[in-house]
Amino acid sequence: MNKTIKNSKGNIFYGVHFYPGVAEYQEKDGEPYRVFLNEDTLRAMDPTFAGRPIFVEHVEGVDDDIDELRKEADGWVVESFFNSADGKHWVKFIVVSERAEKAIKNGMRLSNAYIPKSFTNGGLWNGVSYSKEITGGEYEHLAIVRNPRYEESVILTPEQYKKYNDDKNVELKRLANSKEGVTEMAFKFFKKTKVENTLDIEGMSVTLPKSGKEVTLTSLINEMDLMEDKKAKNEVEADPSHKVKLHDGSMCNVGELLEKHKAMCDELDVLKKKKAGDDVENEDDAEVEAGDDVENAESEDEEAKKKALQLAEHEEKEIEEAKKKSNELEAAKKLAAKKKADALRNAHHSSEREEAPEVMLSADRVALGKSRYGSN
Repeated sequence: MNKTIKNSKGNIFYGVHFYPGVAEYQEKDGEPYRVFLNEDTLRAMDPTFAGRPIFVEHVEGVDDDIDELRKEADGWVVESFFNSADGKHWVKFIVVSERAEKAIKNGMRLSNAYIPKSFTNGGLWNGVSYSKEITGGEYEHLAIVRNPRYEESVILTPEQYKKYNDDKNVELKRLANSKEGVTEMAFKFFKKTKVENTLDIEGMSVTLPKSGKEVTLTSLINEMDLMEDKKAKNEVEADPSHKVKLHDGSMCNVGELLEKHKAMCDELDVLKKKKAGDDVENEDDAEVEAGDDVENAESEDEEAKKKALQLAEHEEKEIEEAKKKSNELEAAKKLAAKKKADALRNAHHSSEREEAPEVMLSADRVALGKSRYGSN
């Protein structure tokens, strides 16, 4: 029989005892199996914990006789509830034995025992398979143990519990006001320990079915969580060793594809530089041809000017010759008129009229020659 506290007054404490996840169980002489409990199930089970006994270390069974139970119990559960400050299920309990007080002072923490009442089919939870899901249950007792099933398990005085919640609420407000609002979470499910409510899987490993690689569940889940986070942020990068199928059906890894792409880019750069050089050379040729065309045009222009000057000189000569011929004709006419006038004045001095000599100009001689001998 446990010795009661001397002042006959129990002390109240608070402690973490449960949160959703997978638990592994093993019956005597049987194979281990896993079950899953979700948040709704835990909240439905909370009321069944009030008034249940507390023991230092787990017991095999709870006595139905309340009088006998009072002799063995180290305390009693006041209530079980969901704490919104950290998302876990806590108990408020009262300790009525020196043994329990000493266990708490020595750092022992909480673990619960419950009786499943209803089940449904198995499935996967965060990549961990389970054979059944417990959809209903009832708590049997609370235990103060040396090796709790949750690392987060803790026992606090009312004053410590109040400060714990205040600190958590401040953290939640800070995260709510933060642009990131996300903290890294460690996933822990179960250990291979006693049957009652084991969820922590730290250190547990699995062998992947196809690769045969052995990995811990914690690292597997954290890796998957990181991948999903990168997908959500569109930051997923392909591994250089990943294979891709090309247009011709051949396979090559991402690293080789990057090398091919780089080679193509380098070749394209060379072609661009060569084309730029050809364009410059063509531009130079065009400039030379343009210069030749300008030079030819200038030469043709000089030739045209020369011809125009020659034509102008020829026309000027013809004009001069015409003027000269006109002057000669006018002089000849004047001379003939003068001779005729002189002849008339001297006619009475001569008995015989003398005819005036015919004056023939050079133009008249040319005309006469043409009439006699033709234009040639």
